[in-house]
Amino acid sequence: MAAKLMTFRVLVPLTILTVIVVAILYFNTASRPAKNSSWDPVVNEEMNQAKTLQKLGKLKEALVIYERHAAEDHPVAMFYAAKFHSRGWGTTPNLTLARGYYLKAVEYSFPYRGETAYELGRLFQRSKGEDCNVVAMEWFRNALKWQYVKAALQLAIHYEKGLGVEPDPEKASEFYEIAVAADNEQAMIKYARLLTNQELYDLFDPDKATTLTLRALRHLERKANAGSASAAKLIGRLYRDGDQIPQDLDKAQKWLRQAAHLGSTGGMHDYAHMLLSEKRKASPNEAIGWLKKAAKMGHGGSMTALGRFHLKEQYGLEKEGAVHWFEAGSEVPHGGSLEELARLHHQGILVARDKEKAIKLAKRGQRLGHSGSIKLLAEMMLESSTSELDQTTRNVIRR
Repeated sequence: MAAKLMTFRVLVPLTILTVIVVAILYFNTASRPAKNSSWDPVVNEEMNQAKTLQKLGKLKEALVIYERHAAEDHPVAMFYAAKFHSRGWGTTPNLTLARGYYLKAVEYSFPYRGETAYELGRLFQRSKGEDCNVVAMEWFRNALKWQYVKAALQLAIHYEKGLGVEPDPEKASEFYEIAVAADNEQAMIKYARLLTNQELYDLFDPDKATTLTLRALRHLERKANAGSASAAKLIGRLYRDGDQIPQDLDKAQKWLRQAAHLGSTGGMHDYAHMLLSEKRKASPNEAIGWLKKAAKMGHGGSMTALGRFHLKEQYGLEKEGAVHWFEAGSEVPHGGSLEELARLHHQGILVARDKEKAIKLAKRGQRLGHSGSIKLLAEMMLESSTSELDQTTRNVIRR
């Protein structure tokens, strides 16, 4: 029965999650003995060839090798094939296919088992079902159990924001400590922000926050200078925001530009916004180009930004193009796109007026913890209490 259920779980699309949620919670992968994978020198050599092709940027050729051995249930091949499909490396992004590979790979005892569980958690964070954050947390717990310490950061974020669990700053602090001990710079930055929240009396510690931020900055500069796009992006954001270190927009632009050129989609998004800011006074063409490049690579924030620029007819963009970008961003999913698309359907702007669809979209944004979607949903529910709605729409609101 468990084998049949696993096959079904792999084939079900991301939009249909009820059975998957029950399956994962009931047949907990961590509670079953892991399968052993056989070592084959020929396969091992071909996997090394694929990794070399990957490093050379020949992603399509690498994916062919990974998929050939993934079809034979080789766990490492399944792991890499999933990673390629989830990120769109050498192929069109396909989260359903990626999840299928990950779900089969995680049954095996192999070096990437913890990271596989972590990637499953990240995929469920991006899925549409109501209980996806709950399932994501289970996978992050498994990942941490299997020594993939990066999962501690995601668990801390879930507890801090109340995603799939009641908000618990103390519990978040515990997981941040685990991630910080593993030298996770992003955890240092986020934990520092938590420690400067004056409403959290028991956790408030500005001196520790400063120490963590400076420690993160030192680590990030070393990594960025060695070619890390994500490190350059984080440094740029620190200098841009100026809430943990003195603001320096010139340094922020320098680091974000570096992140963008190194391939960080978040860096492309942030660099574009800096170029468009009044203080930078740059031509918008370069900025829009970076946003489109990031959007093409699957960055939801860039899709939302492009949609909003179209909606406001800024930078020579036509209003009608907004819906395309909001719909694309909603599929990622990105909270901003969900909010904007919900608002359009609620008001009947550029699309047919559909209050039921608007509520569903806002609810998806709410499950992501997106404040704009939460506010819009509250407004629509308040409006519904004083207006006549059909029974179907009332049922959507109650759910």
